[in-house]
Amino acid sequence: MRRLRGFRTELRELAMRMTELGLDPVALERLGDREGRPAWSAAGRFLGRYQLVLDQYRAEYLDSAELLASAALLAPTSPRLDRLRLLLIDDVQDLPRGALDVVRAIARRGVPVVAAGDPDVAGSGFRGGGLELIGRPEGLIGAAGARLLRLERSHRQPAALRAFTAAVTERIGTAGAVGHRAASATRPGGAVLRIEGESRARELAAVARRLREAHLLEGVAWEDMAVVVRSGSLVPLVERALRLGEVPVRTSAAGTPVREAPAARHLLLAVAAAVGARELDAALAEELLLGPLGGLDRIAVRRLRLALRTEELAGGGTRGSDELLVEALAEPERLATVDSSQARRAAKLAHSLAQLRERAERSSVEELLWALWERSGLAEIWGTQAAGSGTTAVEANRHLDAVVALFEAARRYAERSPDADVGYFLDEMLNADVPEDTLAPQADEQTVLVTTPPGTVGRAFAVVAVAGLQEGVWPNRRLRGAIFAPQELAEVVDGVDSGTVDRRREVLGDELRMFALAVSRASALLVLSCTANDEEEPSPFLRLLPPDTAVQAGAAERPFTLRGLVGRLRREAAGGVLESAPGAPSSEPVLSARAGGAARALARLAAEDVVGAHPDDWYGLAEPSTVHPLVDLDAVHDDGEPARVAVSPSAIDTFETCPLHWFLDRVGGGSSNVSSGLGTIIHDVMERAETHDVERLWAGVDERWPELVIEAGWQEQAERRKARSLTEALAEYLQDFERRGGELLGAESGFEIADGRARLRGTIDRVERDPDGSVVIVDLKTGRAVPSAAKVAEHPQLAAYQLAVEAGAVPAVPAGAQLGGAKLVIVSSGVRGRRYREPVQERFDEERREAFRRRVQAAAEGMAGRVFLARIDEHCLAPHAFGDCKVHVIGEVSG
Repeated sequence: MRRLRGFRTELRELAMRMTELGLDPVALERLGDREGRPAWSAAGRFLGRYQLVLDQYRAEYLDSAELLASAALLAPTSPRLDRLRLLLIDDVQDLPRGALDVVRAIARRGVPVVAAGDPDVAGSGFRGGGLELIGRPEGLIGAAGARLLRLERSHRQPAALRAFTAAVTERIGTAGAVGHRAASATRPGGAVLRIEGESRARELAAVARRLREAHLLEGVAWEDMAVVVRSGSLVPLVERALRLGEVPVRTSAAGTPVREAPAARHLLLAVAAAVGARELDAALAEELLLGPLGGLDRIAVRRLRLALRTEELAGGGTRGSDELLVEALAEPERLATVDSSQARRAAKLAHSLAQLRERAERSSVEELLWALWERSGLAEIWGTQAAGSGTTAVEANRHLDAVVALFEAARRYAERSPDADVGYFLDEMLNADVPEDTLAPQADEQTVLVTTPPGTVGRAFAVVAVAGLQEGVWPNRRLRGAIFAPQELAEVVDGVDSGTVDRRREVLGDELRMFALAVSRASALLVLSCTANDEEEPSPFLRLLPPDTAVQAGAAERPFTLRGLVGRLRREAAGGVLESAPGAPSSEPVLSARAGGAARALARLAAEDVVGAHPDDWYGLAEPSTVHPLVDLDAVHDDGEPARVAVSPSAIDTFETCPLHWFLDRVGGGSSNVSSGLGTIIHDVMERAETHDVERLWAGVDERWPELVIEAGWQEQAERRKARSLTEALAEYLQDFERRGGELLGAESGFEIADGRARLRGTIDRVERDPDGSVVIVDLKTGRAVPSAAKVAEHPQLAAYQLAVEAGAVPAVPAGAQLGGAKLVIVSSGVRGRRYREPVQERFDEERREAFRRRVQAAAEGMAGRVFLARIDEHCLAPHAFGDCKVHVIGEVSG
């Protein structure tokens, strides 16, 4: 519980309320005992010990409440205030009780006070602050004779925007003043737009487009626009989405810890791992490899794990990939025998860590960080990227800002504590919620502000977009202060009966005030956006909109960005190529009028160095590396044998489904996954099985389990359950086979036959003999797919095995043996009370045998070709099919 940020936040709030109310930790503890609030009593005891620790420091540390309390004590007699003639206060509704104590102390010195505010747009509503006293000026400033003036005109918002703001505020409970709500607009106009997206990405893309339209078409400056969200946790999400939409942004997040920036965090983690401040375990090793210092993605890390594991097994070892990955980063020479790009990058990181370990005893943390930074080469990479444009440049600038802030923090630490332990600084930076330093602030010019409602206090914008208006998010009806109830402390001290307070109504009032604060900042256009789908509902606040409010559905088909414009022009230029024009030679392709215009526009953009506009940046324009077929079927080998195509039985079905998929898998190398790796293990266990005992079979699976690279613990548990189920089904099949009196003739029996243009080559899982003496070919399947009876009858693998047996190419089959057909043994699902299925392919007659031979010849000739078509179907379009050809047929690539 104590590690939760919410717990610490409530404790800090309680401490500040305690100070504002003039209590000390002992008084808080006694109050908790008297009121039956054990949380207050425990907090009082803790804050008493906390204060004793702070008293040991030479410098005096004060939080904001303590600072205001000290100012209230000094204000009545301080000579520094002798020259003060007038005190002006704006947004008085947001002043906490401690600030009002300072104001009253100044007023008692005879200084005139003018306070302006609006109780309907208060960003916080703690009892005893300016919100409650704004309607009673004598209580606000603590002086008799104070006057209350109500403004009758709203100068910021035109009529349409003022009407919507009024529709919100009239639903807020009163705070001692309601007359101000009658204020009317001084001018007509203003617009309100509602955006609904079917997903959060589409919603925010539409918001980004509308902001760009306001800037480019309507002349609104970037700094005169703001996007407001309910919670600070949504700010990074919105910031990223707007940057993708090419909207320059800044945030008002006060105090973003340096460690939360990926660039700074990975530098800190690398130094911590090198000096021993953090244990280098598998999780940390993978995080470093996936970061900017390692430069690998998850696929590359998986390949590195597999290479290390393969090498380990070849040497007779049994260690898992986690242990091997840690060893690789701890001992750089371990990667010398792994020849791959990912191993070389990992080795560079490992050598960097080794150098840091050597320097740890004689170097400061600043020197260690600098040594790592120089060796990484990231300064040049990010510097080049930052000098460009687009989202890559923005991200590079953020990385550099984070690194600069980190070095500044390290420098100050070294100056303050030159003899302090390096590990203390690293631990402080990696764990502290309150930052040592903040990222470099961004200039307000030419950027859109992304903030929460309190970040708009005292500001106004021409365009305001209130984003993320979802049910359960805004309004957030969750009761506050569930642990320490800091908001109730003032009620108890002021003698208010907490039982008479409607907490839910109070929370809804606070939510409405924040919403009113956000919408009241707009002076020309107000955009309200939400996501509407089966899982997310729009906020009830949107029901306050007039029925005739314009509604925009999601993002437009064409993004209003340079990148989107370049993409559209490229599609128009490429799609408008005509084979020939009337009267022109047929060998001279021409452009349609629309495509010609697109080409000229691209030329103009390319002249301005817009990324992607020049053909040099385009993929797919290079000449083919070769136009020769994979196999020259007209060639004859030195021994007089004609050239043949190696055909695997399993590849026939793949090729027939999609030639392009087969080609990419054959030439590019297919990628393995957990399911295929598990299938290989189950096949191996069946090959070596000497018994049908499930525990002995499972021991074989468990022995090879470390070969699988599984990233998450929950996934490993799920895969182990799946593996156990497959093993039990296999054991049941083997037991039934033995009970029937079957005999195993061979396992993993290889064969090769030459037939026309094809060289058919494969391996049969099991060759069995039934009690009647017939030989049956068995192919084990661990996948979930269950083929229909029609597909089993034409199954190419089983057919190829039958052809091999008939040709006498399978040594395990005795001469003269009668072939009884072939079957699949599917252990992923069962039927008729069994845990497995065994669909059978009957023995081929002469007609079917010849039909299959023609099928093999057709596949061989196709595999030998130089053009491979993509047959678009489920294998490349289904969400979880992951066909290798998918990248070549999606619209983003093919147009």
